[in-house]
Amino acid sequence: MMRIFIAFEGSFEPFDVSADETVEAIKLMIKDYFHIPLSEDEQGRRYLELMYAGAALRNSWSLADVGISFCSTLKCFIKEEDKPTLYVFNAVTQETMPIMESVSLLGKTVSDLRTEVTLRCGLPVSVYCLRTPAGLEMYDRNTLRDYQTHLGTTLRLDVWDGWKEFLMGCLLGQKLKVQRYLSREGPVLKYERGGTYGINLSNFSLNSRQTVSCCFLYTWGAAPGGFHCTQYYTT
Repeated sequence: MMRIFIAFEGSFEPFDVSADETVEAIKLMIKDYFHIPLSEDEQGRRYLELMYAGAALRNSWSLADVGISFCSTLKCFIKEEDKPTLYVFNAVTQETMPIMESVSLLGKTVSDLRTEVTLRCGLPVSVYCLRTPAGLEMYDRNTLRDYQTHLGTTLRLDVWDGWKEFLMGCLLGQKLKVQRYLSREGPVLKYERGGTYGINLSNFSLNSRQTVSCCFLYTWGAAPGGFHCTQYYTT
């Protein structure tokens, strides 16, 4: 056994422990000694963090692992951490993005969430859709609750057919690959001529097709995150 000291909120208390004790076991001793209320639920957690020589200690480490010896002093802090309201898996980058918003986000529309996602990942809203964990496409005018979206749900971001290769080229800075998709007349993607925007442009009149195409190409900056086509046409 050896004696160490715990500095916590102005107190400096001695603890007799074994060098083989884990950091997690020490935290339990501190919690019981100081009667610290800790918690963890869907919205966040309140936990203890121990520091020694300026570094945070992992729960699985033993005191001997990090050179804590007789009369060493550990600092203890209460930490509070909010959990993400939602997660969005980006099928282009293969990364999962946490959405740190209030619970009220679940009552907002899919359009609101897509605007937030676009501000985070940089993809225009017109090139992707969001899907539920079951693969169901989520439409802008509906609320997240309409799709039984709960705290901690992971949604999926999928780009429309033909966009993934182009977007990956942009993200990776592959200039030659990107240029293959550009018209000689200007920054008009080859997909515009084929009408590949995730909606069937053949269902619209010629004038409507031209309107939709112009909106996709030239009004991305008209609203935060770009142009939401369902603000003008229902899906």
